[in-house]
Amino acid sequence: MTVGTTPAVRFATGTTIKDFDWYREWLRVAERAKFEMITVGDSQSLWADPFVAMAFAAEVTNAPNIAVTVSNPQTRHPAVVASSLVALQQLSGGRIRYGFSSGDSALRNIGVPPASLSQLREFGVAVRELCAGRTAQFDGQELMLRWGHHATPLWMAAEGPKTQFLAGQIADGVILSNALDRDVLDAAKRNIGAGAAAAGRQLEDIEIWCMAAMSPGRTEDEGIARVRYLLAGTANHVYRFHTDGKAVPDQYLDAIAELQRRYDSTAHATPERAEANAKLVEELGLVEFLAARSVIAGSVGRRVERIREVAEAGATNLIVSQFVDDQLAFMDEFGAEIAPAFSSGSR
Repeated sequence: MTVGTTPAVRFATGTTIKDFDWYREWLRVAERAKFEMITVGDSQSLWADPFVAMAFAAEVTNAPNIAVTVSNPQTRHPAVVASSLVALQQLSGGRIRYGFSSGDSALRNIGVPPASLSQLREFGVAVRELCAGRTAQFDGQELMLRWGHHATPLWMAAEGPKTQFLAGQIADGVILSNALDRDVLDAAKRNIGAGAAAAGRQLEDIEIWCMAAMSPGRTEDEGIARVRYLLAGTANHVYRFHTDGKAVPDQYLDAIAELQRRYDSTAHATPERAEANAKLVEELGLVEFLAARSVIAGSVGRRVERIREVAEAGATNLIVSQFVDDQLAFMDEFGAEIAPAFSSGSR
């Protein structure tokens, strides 16, 4: 396949933030590598606050959009979220996106249950309306931002059919964590499209971004081996409620259930403490199955080839996770050797 026949691909990337001096340099390198969007997560027990991080990113960078990929309604009130987002839009020149879902490690680490589907709907609609300067209803209360407003794209992280249907109804964008496989991505698009149609919308109006763990290595197998702990974390998140409608072959159901029982959430997305989770996914025989859905690994040439494969399958907006030892060198390599192969999709 030639580069000219490859679908346009857009790239985003993010990191977990524990040192803002280091993050300043990280942001400068990410912008230099021409990532279209910078992402942060919301897990207060594991890394720095996302709203602080987004404000910092807005001041350091000029071009990339800035997004919380996954926040949640359980630790965030919609009026507080909306007020922060409006302020961030002012700081960034309108570059902010807000993503949310039911909640995972942020809640597990403080003993709080995840949000229900109805709570997700009420929360998302309230945030959207408040940012746009309209009155919202939430938990029996009438809410209003009285100091300012700025419409903000609302995104949902959605893994199951019901959540994807809801995202199609109310969200401007959808984040999928385990969807580099054509069957999974096609099923997700059907669910999102059905929700969009039910709300009088079009699937084409909704941005769909797929998480992709990129892991350099001399070979693809070597790169995959380095992110076994991340495979465990992704599977724990995507399948934590059920596997229905997620294109999981029967042969993996028992292993995924066992992973759910034994996964250590205190080490989620934390390489220095995640060896037990890495060994778990290996022991359960899930590495190859999960890697096909979430990993781009190996040499530069193999990673370029793999991006073309997933783009042909429909995953053309990729959030590149960079759980590597030297993130700055990783991004310099990406900007110099990988992004140019997809220049039709870059800014």
